[in-house]
Amino acid sequence: MSQTTNNDTTADLDTTDDTQELLQKIEEIPSDTISAESKQELLQKIRAKVDEIRNYVPKVGVFGDTGAGKSSLCNALFGQDAAKVNDVEACTRDPQEILLQSKNGRMILVDVPGTAEDPKHQKKYTALYMSLASELDLILWAIKADDRKYASAIEAFHAVYPKDKPQEPPVLFVITQTDKTNPTDGWDREAFKPKPDPDPDGKQLLGNIAIKERDVSKKFDLKGGQIISVATSPKGKAYNLTELVDLVVEALPDDKKFSFIREAKQKHVSAKAKKKAKNGFWASIWGFVKEVGKVVGPVVIKMVGDIFTKK
Repeated sequence: MSQTTNNDTTADLDTTDDTQELLQKIEEIPSDTISAESKQELLQKIRAKVDEIRNYVPKVGVFGDTGAGKSSLCNALFGQDAAKVNDVEACTRDPQEILLQSKNGRMILVDVPGTAEDPKHQKKYTALYMSLASELDLILWAIKADDRKYASAIEAFHAVYPKDKPQEPPVLFVITQTDKTNPTDGWDREAFKPKPDPDPDGKQLLGNIAIKERDVSKKFDLKGGQIISVATSPKGKAYNLTELVDLVVEALPDDKKFSFIREAKQKHVSAKAKKKAKNGFWASIWGFVKEVGKVVGPVVIKMVGDIFTKK
């Protein structure tokens, strides 16, 4: 399945001029320092790496129980109708691999069956999650804000992420439909966010949102910075999606940050996220240069390193 989006977040991420400047400065390295053949080989490899990062097609999986709002979350982050949405019945019974296309690039979104859809399918879906994980760059694990039953999700999560192993790919828990955790008078419908704490001294117990995040973190044994609460509306309003994108950029490796930001809706991409993505781009290029540059010697590496330092 393929969908076209109108996202355009690359104006502040354009690396073309900086790349050309870098390549030009390498061209200017004296011939008594590096041979013409070695210089052209280095330049060719850098160009190829730049193109690889710029054009990378990220693959993002959206896991979680049926009815957790996975499809709505995808649509809000990447574009309307990025995934099927059905408020009446579970409609994602098989993995949907959706190719999102914009004028800037592409992304593959994998929307999978909910683990709690049918107990007799639990093992099948858990095995599916485990097999898919190694193919993904990121997992967004959705938990519905008013859901209190986590057994199937916990089982699937620990199957994918055993406690004694690193969490690869990175995973972020997203508490969806957060507006439902608050009483009617506790949610500002116009601003689409929680109303301020009525206690000026802040002595009240944790709000419902914080309580939910703490409960999920404890039961899934999550680390700090792995969970966030969000809300979306059919009219395009959103709560905490910009903060979610910030968390994603923080979690992804340097060479994958750029491609995710490129495909996210512009209104949810902060200046901080763009800066981290661009810094990640250059950190990846520099790491690559240091590795392939070993053949040209430390003097050339230092010269190229000086160029990066001045960027």
